This record gives sequence, structure tokens and C-alpha cells, in this order.
Amino acid sequence: MKTTIARSALSSVFGAVLACASIVPITPVQAQTNCPRATRPEIAGLFDRWNSSLQTGDPNLVTENYARNAILLPTVSNQVRRNHEEIQDYFVKFLELQPIGKINYSSIRLYCGVAIDSGTYTFTVVNNGQTEQVRARYTFVYNRIGNRWLIAEHHSSAMPETITTSAE
Repeated sequence: MKTTIARSALSSVFGAVLACASIVPITPVQAQTNCPRATRPEIAGLFDRWNSSLQTGDPNLVTENYARNAILLPTVSNQVRRNHEEIQDYFVKFLELQPIGKINYSSIRLYCGVAIDSGTYTFTVVNNGQTEQVRARYTFVYNRIGNRWLIAEHHSSAMPETITTSAE
């Protein structure tokens, strides 16, 4: 009988604690008070950092912008790049085009330790001695790793030249 009463009392106390806890929900931001946050200008500056590294012509410097396990879905290659070695290999070839990027449209979203920059950009490249403009859509997903924001995901795809059916 004492065991039944003790179990019943414990069950009631546990139920009351759960009921009180459900009254004041904890949001993910509240749960992560040490959350690394960025500002929109800071994240916009990461494109400038990446674009400046392109100007050096050094694929090692470009690759340093990417996390060790980053994914790159590049503009001028069908191969998914899944690590630093593959990403660097892509930039060895891409940098031969002497690319200079310019953001046309950017939408930056900020989260706990993550920032996403999606939009469109135009690259001026030199292809077979001719200067060309390549317009593309992009998404950069940045993760805060240590004291640096690094690219975790980068998707870039050239704008379609002709569209037979418009979805607009």
C-alpha cells in the first residue's frame, strides 16, 4: 500500500513538472544561448573574401574558404565536389578563366551558427581570349567553425539560355 501511494505521489509530481514545462516552451534560440550569430553585412563580406581569393589565381587560397567536408556543385562542371581535394581540383581549372564575380541579387538568412546567402551573380571570364559574361544562380551555406565562417555548401548553376515554357 505504501509503495502504491509513493508511486502515485511520484507520478503526480512528475506530471505536474511536465505540465509546468509545457506552459513555457523553449525555442531553439533560447536553448542555444551561446549561439554564434552574424550580421548580414558580415555574411555579404564572405562573398567578397571568396571573390578576392579568386583574383589571386591560387586554388589553395580559394579552397581555404571551404569547410573540410564542404560540398561544391559548381557552375562549369558536372562533377559534385565533396572534399578539399576535389574542390581545389575544380578551382585549378576554373581559375584559368580569370573569373571576377559580381552579385546581382542577394538574400541572406541568419540562423544559429549557420548563414545562407542565395541569389544571382555574374562572372566576367576570359575564354579563348574573349571576355564573356556568365550569369548564374547561387547558394552559399556558411557554418561557423572555430572563429571563422566557412562555406559548407556552395551551389552555382548557369542561368538557362533558352526556356521553352515559362514558369513565371
